[in-house]
Amino acid sequence: MPSSMRIAELTEIGRIEYREVPMPRAGSGELVIKTRAVGLCGTDLKAFLRGHPYFKPPCVLGHEFSGTIIEVGLDVNAFAVGQQVVAAPYVECGQCELCAKNLGELCQRKAFISGALQEYILIPREIVNRATFRLPPEVDAIAGSLAEPLACVVNGIEKASIEKRDSVLVIGGGPMGALLALMARSITPRVAVSEISPARIRALQSLGLTVVDPSQRPIPAQLKEHFSSTQADKVLVAVGVGSVAEEAMNWAAPGGTVLLFGGLPKDARLTIDPFAIHYQEVSIAGSFGYRLDHFRTAVSWLNEHAAQASGLVTHTVPFEKIETGFEIARQATGLKTVVVFEESDAS
Repeated sequence: MPSSMRIAELTEIGRIEYREVPMPRAGSGELVIKTRAVGLCGTDLKAFLRGHPYFKPPCVLGHEFSGTIIEVGLDVNAFAVGQQVVAAPYVECGQCELCAKNLGELCQRKAFISGALQEYILIPREIVNRATFRLPPEVDAIAGSLAEPLACVVNGIEKASIEKRDSVLVIGGGPMGALLALMARSITPRVAVSEISPARIRALQSLGLTVVDPSQRPIPAQLKEHFSSTQADKVLVAVGVGSVAEEAMNWAAPGGTVLLFGGLPKDARLTIDPFAIHYQEVSIAGSFGYRLDHFRTAVSWLNEHAAQASGLVTHTVPFEKIETGFEIARQATGLKTVVVFEESDAS
């Protein structure tokens, strides 16, 4: 077991520095894993480029990860050294009023894991016991790192109440929009993604997804071709643009649902169409984060759709080149960027 490890620390906006820190050791009920893959998400990118109220320098970013167990603490019987695992970066308390209402994603008493952009991660007892899952051999480390964003997608799909006869329009073909579309497609074949970036359109089409490009023709006309209707039953807004969220109401069919999946600034305000809400019974829903059962469902989905999920990852960068990874993510020329760690003997 090494005595120290490297962490990638956000020391100021736009700057990652590497430094040595003591190696974590597993206490009773805990695990230490060798990090294998960490996905860079929109929250990480925002914290790196502009700052984030929850992730202020100095800090370690990253919460979408998978790894291999290298140390098992006392009283841990469900796991063994050498197993490939994924762990939820947080888990709800399960005891508060919000948890009792099945709103664990909104729990204010969550247990957390520290940032994942480090060579080894200590998994605390609460997350070992409730939110750590073994991955089968067919799910590699990179695919395993998609479990957390998939859990958020499971929550969104649930809040939108997508059913097998629904038509679904996903607005925004970034990594989360692509995951929303892939998971929605496992429920209903009538799924389309709205995207204008030529590079992302190609990436989405390589996943077998139907793409509509509003820069070429109006969305309703393209929906008519694919759904035999100018509107969709479920409209999932996977971009953080207020004007797009407002316009999404126009694309929802009577009795349909508009899901606000992409986050907007706290002081943002939307103008909504009360006619659609009252006379057309169009509903507006939101989703944020995940509950433990969402994470469990995401891992199960990954186990069955590993190849599909892996196709979402268009770029990988080594641990030593994290700033390059953020630049690739900023350019938005592909879908998911994942940081990979070299295979080494940690014993």
